[in-house]
Amino acid sequence: MTARQRLKRRRFLLGFGGATVGLPFLEALAPRRAEAQPPAIKRFGVFFACNGVDMNRWFPNGDYGALTSAHLTGTANEALVPHLGKLLIPRGVHMTPRGFGRDGGGGDDHGKGMAHKLTAQFADDEDWLALGPSVDHVIAAEVNPAGRAPLNMMVGRRGGYKGLDYISYTGPLNAVAAINNPWDAYADFMNLNSTDPATIAAQERITQRRQSVLDLVSAQMDDLKRGPLSADDKAKLDAHFTAIREIETTMGGTGLTCLDPDVQTRASTYDGMPARELENEENYPAVADLLVDIMAISLACDATRIATLHFDRGAAGPTFRWDGMNHEYNHHKLSHGKVRDDCFGDSTADGCEDVAGYEDMLFDIDRWHQTKLARLLARLDTYMEADGTTALDNSVILYSNELSDGKGHSYIDLPYLLAGSAGGYFKQGEYVLLSEEFDENAPHNKLLNTIVNAMGIESDWFGTPEGSGGETMQAGVFDELLA
Repeated sequence: MTARQRLKRRRFLLGFGGATVGLPFLEALAPRRAEAQPPAIKRFGVFFACNGVDMNRWFPNGDYGALTSAHLTGTANEALVPHLGKLLIPRGVHMTPRGFGRDGGGGDDHGKGMAHKLTAQFADDEDWLALGPSVDHVIAAEVNPAGRAPLNMMVGRRGGYKGLDYISYTGPLNAVAAINNPWDAYADFMNLNSTDPATIAAQERITQRRQSVLDLVSAQMDDLKRGPLSADDKAKLDAHFTAIREIETTMGGTGLTCLDPDVQTRASTYDGMPARELENEENYPAVADLLVDIMAISLACDATRIATLHFDRGAAGPTFRWDGMNHEYNHHKLSHGKVRDDCFGDSTADGCEDVAGYEDMLFDIDRWHQTKLARLLARLDTYMEADGTTALDNSVILYSNELSDGKGHSYIDLPYLLAGSAGGYFKQGEYVLLSEEFDENAPHNKLLNTIVNAMGIESDWFGTPEGSGGETMQAGVFDELLA
């Protein structure tokens, strides 16, 4: 195959106005040269759950060291057992700047939990917005082609109260409203929001005639499949296009059967669906699955190398009434263990009694979130790279929460989990103690800086400037996490 032919085939999905459908690496498209293949693309993803967790059953059981299935059995992370060898679970990390009035800055503990987690920056007093960029935007500016912004998505309803809707920031006070409509997220990574006339025409064919993106490039796809593809290449190609077709089908008219019937009769797709309908809690699990799938495909297919997905807003969350749960109170109330929103800790004020069985209900929510994380990891692990590794191997997916113990608004001993080694940078299959002094020695700004370095960006410090009040912040990286 000549260089011209290879280029033609590699660009076969550029045929409808520049909207590119990402493509897993195919051996037949690579130059047949003796030299080594270029390094695999690294990706970074954030999977963020609001509120706190059931601390008694979130972390692994047993000793630090190599993870076994016994470590996760009976915990919130049991759904991740199939990915045991690609997990790294650090223990003892605390948020910095710290909450609970320790380091100052704007926002209550929930507000700090949202503003600080990906920025390690203070929040302003008035709107509780972070005073610096988040790690996803810092990394995207360096590693995304042409500095493209990360894909930021959320499941659930925007609250509109101060900074509780946001985890991602382009800079001081510049919060990014994450996309919560699956069609809008899909259009974003498929480049369907362009102002280019040709791309707009393609979008109209998709949204008005319900013509698939794959249909629009069917001739080019057929031409590619007639080329000198190995059986392995054909399998990769088929799996890739099947995954895209499945997402489109779920968004299409016949695929809305899992959603509220009223929504189904008023709209054949998520495209243009009013927010009040989209954010109906009955749609929550279906939207969650779609956004997880979109995140996986967008990362695996190099539509973006950086993506975030957060589940609802700070100090809120849905009332879980699906997948075997039938709760009376929403996620925030169960995280506190109280009916009144202004009750936390061991308050005995009138109406501040514990909700009976709240620990088990919170545990069920934690486990549900981890089934969605498992779905993301499983999809990323099906995309094979040229060297035999997977997209998950060359990614680092960060799991994080707004708080640790929601009842106490705690910023210490945070539930963190890393999946994927970022191309061999991180240890795998281990449970690592970073600090026994949970509120002093393992600040999360250092964890974020470790991820920045894992993505190939040399950095000694991440977060609010040294000496500005983040008293426990540290420079460098966590050597204990490195392979």
